[in-house]
Amino acid sequence: MNGISGFLQKFLNLEKDNTTKLLMILDAIKQKTGLDLPKESLEIKGDNIKLNCNPVFRNEIFMHKTEIEDSLKISKIFLNIV
Repeated sequence: MNGISGFLQKFLNLEKDNTTKLLMILDAIKQKTGLDLPKESLEIKGDNIKLNCNPVFRNEIFMHKTEIEDSLKISKIFLNIV
């Protein structure tokens, strides 16, 4: 049983890592656009960040896309906004 719990612990750490990334992404979006989005409006799929929010907010984020992505690269988060 110890072997299985150690294996599953790896996936628990991945979930915590994604939560940390999401919070950093939300902070970068808020700094660059002034939008305060809930954590549920973002989804990480592979190397992409999927936006599930109001189209007006999405357009505002896309207008500042390069600034947000550059800010994330400084934090060593290499994801693309789609």
